[in-house]
Amino acid sequence: MEEQLSLLIALQKIDTKIRTATEEKNKLPDILASLERRRAESREELNKVREALQTAQKNKRDRDKDLEAGIQKIEKLKSRTSDIKTNKEYTALLKEIETAEQEDKAIEDEILGLMEKIDAAAEQIAAAEKGATLEEAAIAAEQKQHEAVFSKLAEEIETLEQSRQDAASHLGPSVLAKYQKLVRTKSGAVVVEARGETCSGCHMSIPPQVYVNVKKNDAIIGCPHCGRILYSPEAIVQK
Repeated sequence: MEEQLSLLIALQKIDTKIRTATEEKNKLPDILASLERRRAESREELNKVREALQTAQKNKRDRDKDLEAGIQKIEKLKSRTSDIKTNKEYTALLKEIETAEQEDKAIEDEILGLMEKIDAAAEQIAAAEKGATLEEAAIAAEQKQHEAVFSKLAEEIETLEQSRQDAASHLGPSVLAKYQKLVRTKSGAVVVEARGETCSGCHMSIPPQVYVNVKKNDAIIGCPHCGRILYSPEAIVQK
């Protein structure tokens, strides 16, 4: 029976490694999703800068058209000078031309401001594109690294599963069934040491006679309180 206890301890160690490796492997989707969010944020930032440039360019085109229309309006107004008959009409025409020229001047100032925005946006795009390229390279490298780690974990789990099958095959059916039931119903270790008449699983005191029997390591004995399988570390041959 001591061999069965040794196999149970070995099986538990394997299961712990499988559980740990599986938990790490299961983090991959969240990690990849986080990397994709970083990609999306980088692209979104670049798109914002590009949209700002496109908006400034469109506004400039619109104002260029307005300025051209204003210039044509002034030329038409000036062409009417020869048709003026009275000083009052002439004064009114001059006022209209002055107003149109002021409007054109305001448009020219706005166009200059838009040109400055366009230049600034172009510089921002160059910087953003460089940053996005560097970020994409960093993300791709990180993704490759994670995928390599998780590929290794998958191989490790496969090897551990084979070791587990081998260990389980040498256990008696009833012993294996008891162990697997405990694994399903208990958290943490289910094959635990009996230390100084105390179960190291639930930390409750073990009756003296039970402790004496556990120390022999010649039977599968459960803790009277939590049901975990007890063994004596002094005598067990751990594998």
